[in-house]
Order: sequence, then structure tokens, then C-alpha cells
Amino acid sequence: MAVDMVRRLSLAEHGAVELLGGVALIAAPLVLGFGAAGLVAALIAGALLAGLGLADGLSISRHMAADMALALGMVAAAAFLGAAGETLPAVLLAGAGAIELGLTSATR
Repeated sequence: MAVDMVRRLSLAEHGAVELLGGVALIAAPLVLGFGAAGLVAALIAGALLAGLGLADGLSISRHMAADMALALGMVAAAAFLGAAGETLPAVLLAGAGAIELGLTSATR
């Protein structure tokens, strides 16, 4: 019964959350003082996420596939950053990847 009460996001709402998340990923390394590798990884992930949020011409299936690919890419980048000793950027990208996967599953 609790599953029936969960509200699913529209694609427009999904895009708005992606845009805000992308801007946050772009700003985070500048505010938090990441090293070079963390800065580049967060800026690229943020730009791609914001771009997906603004993408209007993609079909829903292609948008969801791009969401999954970006989320998995962020998690992979987090693993590499963690192995390189960049803990804060690794945690940020892993969290962003997990949130993107959740956002994708919460969209109708």
C-alpha cells in the first residue's frame, strides 16, 4: 500500500532537479577547494548533468539511458578519486551518482 502512495516525478520535474544538481556539482569544487582531479571530474559531471536537465529533444528512453550512463560514470569516477586519495570529491560524486539513479527510478 505504501508503494501506491509514492508520487512519481514528471520528466520536466526530473530535468529541473538535474539542472540544479548539475549547477551544484559545478559550484562544489570551487567552494570546497578540491584538488585538480576532483575539480575536473566534478565540473565534467556537473556540465553533463546540467546538459541532460536542459535536453529537450531526447526521447524518454534515451534520456533514461543517458541518466544511467552518467550515474554509473560518476560512481566509477568516485572510485578512481577515492583510490587516488581524493576523499571529498569521491564522496560527492558517489552521492551524486546514487541520487541520479534514484531520480531516474522515481521518474514516470
